[in-house]
Amino acid sequence: MSYTMEDFIRDDLLERFRKMTPEERQEIYQSLPLEERRAMSESLPLEERLAGLSADQIRKYLDQLAAGRPAARRKPGRKKS
Repeated sequence: MSYTMEDFIRDDLLERFRKMTPEERQEIYQSLPLEERRAMSESLPLEERLAGLSADQIRKYLDQLAAGRPAARRKPGRKKS
């Protein structure tokens, strides 16, 4: 299989990306559609996704999720006869 122009362009882009500053990489990441950013984030292990967050930030987010959920439904009580 021969090395095509498409292969060259891909390799060149990868090399340029590796040489970019973190700020430049972040700018590219932010320019992606939300679905693509989400897919990239979800491909990381959970520990890596949460690594940059403090325990308080995680707790606050979990509290927000819990507040948005309806309370668990209670089982109906027995009717007294």
